[in-house]
Amino acid sequence: MTVTSFAQNRFKRVVYSLLLVLLFTAFNSNAQTAEKPFRLPMQDAPGANTWLLGQPYGNTIGAFLRGDEWYSAGQRLHFGLDFSMPCNTPLVAIGDGEVIFVDNLGFGSAPHNLLIRHDAGFVSLYGHLSGRAPVAVGQRVTAGELVAYSGDPDLTCTSRPHLHFELRSLDYGTTYNPVEYINANWDMLASIGSFRYPVFQQDLDNVRRWTQLDDQPIVTFGGQALNRYAAPYPDYRAGQPLDNPPLLNTAAPLGETAIATLRKLGTPGCCVGSKWHPTNASWLYGLDGATNQRASIFRWNVAANDAIEPIGQAPQPFTSADGTHVISRLNDSEFRIQQLGDDGSTIVAEFGVNTGGAFPSLSADNSKIVFLVQPEDDNPDAPTSLWVADKDGSNARVLLADNGVSARWLDANRLLVSRREEQVTRLEILDTTNDSGFIIGEWQRLRGMSIAPGGGRLMFYVSNQPDPMLSGVYTVETTQGAILQQMRWFGAWLWRDADSVFYLPFNPISAVHTLHHYDLVSGTDRPLTDPTTQAFAVGNGDWSVSADGSTIAFLNALDDATWLIGVE
Repeated sequence: MTVTSFAQNRFKRVVYSLLLVLLFTAFNSNAQTAEKPFRLPMQDAPGANTWLLGQPYGNTIGAFLRGDEWYSAGQRLHFGLDFSMPCNTPLVAIGDGEVIFVDNLGFGSAPHNLLIRHDAGFVSLYGHLSGRAPVAVGQRVTAGELVAYSGDPDLTCTSRPHLHFELRSLDYGTTYNPVEYINANWDMLASIGSFRYPVFQQDLDNVRRWTQLDDQPIVTFGGQALNRYAAPYPDYRAGQPLDNPPLLNTAAPLGETAIATLRKLGTPGCCVGSKWHPTNASWLYGLDGATNQRASIFRWNVAANDAIEPIGQAPQPFTSADGTHVISRLNDSEFRIQQLGDDGSTIVAEFGVNTGGAFPSLSADNSKIVFLVQPEDDNPDAPTSLWVADKDGSNARVLLADNGVSARWLDANRLLVSRREEQVTRLEILDTTNDSGFIIGEWQRLRGMSIAPGGGRLMFYVSNQPDPMLSGVYTVETTQGAILQQMRWFGAWLWRDADSVFYLPFNPISAVHTLHHYDLVSGTDRPLTDPTTQAFAVGNGDWSVSADGSTIAFLNALDDATWLIGVE
């Protein structure tokens, strides 16, 4: 393709996407429309070399866990938006207005901040700036005018560089959800970023409330806490379980004539965070319930197109990768592992495992457990220790101890170990049969790590690399000496099988998504949906693939209902 034809095609795609935005706005009452008064606070468009969405506003899991520590003044919610970006990223005024404060740390967000009173009746706050904003109190600014540069609250530019952005009332006592007032394709932004799904903390006694980007509450500073839940889901207050190993699936080869079909499954509001059965590709589970009523677990048989049926009270138990073992906490130090029979309910064996309170994760064949023991609060500089044991807790031993360590199973015997120091992550493989291992590599600003079914490949993305051409999505096999491969696309992905992924191209000017299939062996990239006839938008980054790789379940932001995409 010539440079001229490439430019022409790119221009056509831009025009085409803008038309889609107009069409999307016309038929969707919840669309992010041009009627919103403000623009984004960044000068440049989002992407792997500029900025990405970090922590959203509102009832996030992070705010729930650190509500009393970091967010007590804001009703225990995250009362702003975090945008991940390198230090000194140029920031602009979101709308016309007047600078009212520069470096008034009574508003927090050190080391430097900026507040602008806007003609539209709000005050914007830019926090964690790299230096004093290059504007003066009383100065008039216009939308898009350079007003500041981003920084890092830790003053390092290597630990947590980001912009913390708030939209407050004129009396400063209230903060609003910027998503509702800033023009952006928020669901596209939420499809890939620094935070993993799920993002928002569910309340099992009010399971539909405050679980999406655009339904978060107004925060009143000094008001009573809004999220002291008796039954939070997921409940990470006593620690977060390690991800289960990805089981090898039996996906049929995707033919050259494969097409995707969309089908609406649920009603609006049901069910955020639906999950597939680990081995039965026909069963999809969701949580739903009325206000002030404990949520129930519901199941769809998507192959038979049956109506949704309740099968028990929420939450769903935490299980092994294949669902044959249930893991539950007994006390502060011990866990119970129950092995289920073929009927999926009878308990045929039970073990009590003392892990010091660390959540155990079973290997792919359910023969061993791994767990991470974190340092005590009074000794935060102590190393994290990685333990492995037989599934009944016997033969426990420490595999390694180091700061910044995390791990998860690749398969029956191998672990993927990551060690992170500020912005640098090192990945290595450790074989628990003989404690041998090797390093895959290390990268700056590595995010989105995922493991292929069977554990034979990894995929991740890196952003804001010194050489911009190196920012993007990568895959590498989990064998010693494997060659790192960069994708020709950037966007969110899910594994279909051991050698291919479904992905959503990141296109910030499009209000709808397009589903692609990419084969890592052949390099074949195939769009599966047509946005002119199959318009959809994955909301909240909420999508998942069935056990056989044939069906995608997702929260459709166009109507807030659960939909399916079947590929055959």
